[in-house]
Amino acid sequence: MLIINRYFTREFLKIFCLCLCSFISLYLLVDLLERIDDMIKNQVAFGLIVKYCLCSIPMIIYQVCPMGVLLCTFITIGLFVKHHEIMALRAHGISLYRVLKVFVFIAVSLCFFSLWLQEYVMPTTNSIVKEIKNVNIKGKNPSNLLKNFHFWYRYQDIIYSIDYFDPEKNELKKISLMFFDDSFNMIKRVDAQSATWDKDAWLFHNGTERDFLPDGSMKLNKFEKKPFLINKTPDDFKSARKQAAEMSFTELWTVVKKMREEGYLPTSYEVDLYAKISYAFITVIMALLGIPFALRTGRSGGLAVGVTISIALGFIYWIFFAFCVSLGKSGALPPILAAWTANITFGMLGVYLFLHVRQ
Repeated sequence: MLIINRYFTREFLKIFCLCLCSFISLYLLVDLLERIDDMIKNQVAFGLIVKYCLCSIPMIIYQVCPMGVLLCTFITIGLFVKHHEIMALRAHGISLYRVLKVFVFIAVSLCFFSLWLQEYVMPTTNSIVKEIKNVNIKGKNPSNLLKNFHFWYRYQDIIYSIDYFDPEKNELKKISLMFFDDSFNMIKRVDAQSATWDKDAWLFHNGTERDFLPDGSMKLNKFEKKPFLINKTPDDFKSARKQAAEMSFTELWTVVKKMREEGYLPTSYEVDLYAKISYAFITVIMALLGIPFALRTGRSGGLAVGVTISIALGFIYWIFFAFCVSLGKSGALPPILAAWTANITFGMLGVYLFLHVRQ
């Protein structure tokens, strides 16, 4: 039995590595072709392009691993059925469950590998890819904004302090503008509860404006709505803001906890937090779906039919998963349910089909 397990594992991993290399090559080729004009325009060094490609690989592996498991399961088991190896095992009284559990074990191992990848590797590599893409390829200026909370930066004679940027609403929270003269004496301060992007300017809401006069007195003016200069657009804050893909599960959990403590709704981050776990488990579900379908199509159709079905199943799953995540970020579904609905639905289908495989 150990020999059979080793044989099945070797064949599976051989085809899986081939599928993974194909996906990585195709992904990088399409990505580079899309950015070739910007690379030529900004004269990106060859070494940076190589670094960009290498740092993109962990993210590509993480994204295509479930599809690779599904496709590989179809191909591997399809070949076993085609060459009557499954029939030979049955003829010798070997239970299919004892053999096919090898594929489930590999899928579980790849699930833990994906979790390790997104926790310890991808936050660093994704940040490097983002920096190269924005600064070197697109030619944007390096951002001088700091962190996801409490942005501090200086422009000319103004120091800006922004507590939080909401990318869903293009809204700033708790803003302070401090104006200084040439001797670095504060001559004016503006504080507001929030600011919204209005066409091409920021509109401050519920704030106070303090003018510090030369005689040491202060002039106070309260306002409900008033435009003020901020030399950053919502796109600038979005590009500087750390995305969920650039944070580990621990970092994302810290951000969600901090947002709750400071009174902000962390809905989008919460969905991303739970999705980090649920996405890794897709590999197991793909294996559970792929095994029974491969056994059925292997008997009645060719290998091409199995590959077509696997790709179709994968796309249906991605669409449903993305749809549920979108519902979660819009508030229509609780975050944990949004991240796990697709897994639960397809997982139940996969378990049912796997348990009803004809022995």
